[in-house]
Amino acid sequence: MNKSKKAEITVCVIAVLTFVITLVGHLAGASFANSDAFGMIAAPIPLVLAVIAVVAYKVAAAAED
Repeated sequence: MNKSKKAEITVCVIAVLTFVITLVGHLAGASFANSDAFGMIAAPIPLVLAVIAVVAYKVAAAAED
């Protein structure tokens, strides 16, 4: 398996992970009024997504070399 195929698979796995994190953040945000614990889960989601996007970008950029 060459480098670009591994990078494609890695970026796809990161995309699925991002989807799951976004779904959890959405559900936690939707139930924010019911529990403070879910609010603590929902609050850092934008930061987590930004970090994941940077990692995905770095992986994709490294595969182009």
